[in-house]
Amino acid sequence: MKVLILGNDGRAHVMTWKLLNSSLVQEVVCAPGNGGTAQLALHADLDQQDSIGIARWCFDEQFDLVFPTNSTSLQAGLVDETLSLQVGVCGPPQRTVALEQSRCQAKEFMLRHRIPTAPGRPFNDLTTAEKFLASQPLPVMIKADHSSGGEQVYIDRYAALEGLRTLFAARPLDSNQSGVVIEAFLPGARVALSAFTDGRTAVPLLPVRLYDRAEPSDTAPIAVGVGAHTSSSNFSRQLAEYLQRKFLQPFVDGLAHDGLPSWGILGIDCIIAPDGPRAIGLRYALREGEAQVVLPRLEDDLMPWIQAMFTQRLHERPPPVWSPTPNVGLGLFARGYPISFAYGGFVQGLEDLDEGVLAFHSSTAHPGAVLTYTPQQNRANLNQTLGRLFGMTGLSTGGLHSTGGLVLTIVAQGATLAGARGRALVNAERVQFAGRAFRDDIGAKEFA
Repeated sequence: MKVLILGNDGRAHVMTWKLLNSSLVQEVVCAPGNGGTAQLALHADLDQQDSIGIARWCFDEQFDLVFPTNSTSLQAGLVDETLSLQVGVCGPPQRTVALEQSRCQAKEFMLRHRIPTAPGRPFNDLTTAEKFLASQPLPVMIKADHSSGGEQVYIDRYAALEGLRTLFAARPLDSNQSGVVIEAFLPGARVALSAFTDGRTAVPLLPVRLYDRAEPSDTAPIAVGVGAHTSSSNFSRQLAEYLQRKFLQPFVDGLAHDGLPSWGILGIDCIIAPDGPRAIGLRYALREGEAQVVLPRLEDDLMPWIQAMFTQRLHERPPPVWSPTPNVGLGLFARGYPISFAYGGFVQGLEDLDEGVLAFHSSTAHPGAVLTYTPQQNRANLNQTLGRLFGMTGLSTGGLHSTGGLVLTIVAQGATLAGARGRALVNAERVQFAGRAFRDDIGAKEFA
């Protein structure tokens, strides 16, 4: 099979690495990719938001599968454009992905289908929102409707009212996403659980403890990909079973009830609140950080799972086989991330990582390593050879430099969570770039 992977962060790197190890995949091409994927696969210059251009290019080049590692191309209608071209896309159509793009729609969906979520409501009218906010206990969370619009925790009611008015004043006049979500602030660990789905069945992956702030504070700015870890404890297994029963399957059933087709990856983000898990978001891709720790533990060939999603045969497959050892993903970022940070400096030290420790790139470039896909030319053998020759350690770092705040993720396994954390910390110290920083508490506690 010929596979096109869309994305440029750590999810694209780990997916490229995973699919290159599939016996069913002959060629992998990344668009646009990053400095890590450059050393594994060919690259193509495609705009992720140009759904028509991607669809036509895949048809002309006879690609069998497109795997978006984020929702950008799905939101642009990639599935809708490829339906008549017999190019498979691992993800749902545009109207389904709107639940991820719009927090107001997602909140309404969770309330309507009784998925446990934080107390609160969506609003598209300022006056009604102000009255509701005045009746809510503090602290309170206010979220812009669009998923990229930010969210803020308020402990002062006057500041919350000002923040609410600012969001309504700044909303685009030509956009349907013009509301806000007001909900109770829930302290607690943030956990992500994703699943394979074919529209009827949800096969859960591993629950992941996510760290999405550069500082150990619930009120610090959101910083994607700072850290993540998985566990192999009884509590982790029980948590996965509970989230599957109360969140994931109701999510799939709700989509079917609303007439929204879905296949590929779906997931929920939740807070482990004092009274139990509460969903705070729905999505159609693995989270940055989550992908880097989940996919290395999946011992199965990924491609048969993808094929089962397309053919609605997930219920016929045995449960996924997982490596028994927990792992820790430690995000290395530039000091000041996510607000103000330096980038562009060389990344050094990857060749010094211990055997078995993985490094997945998020914001890097390696111009000297890029091999561009040549249309109508068979590069499958070269591509596969590259994937076998270059492991995740000992990569050539000449010319490798950072291009953003979150540079890469160090992933280490261990017999225990503490052992994996210690190994990740030791190896993270060996990687150097301008302003390099990381949180040293990642994995210190399981799901607390």
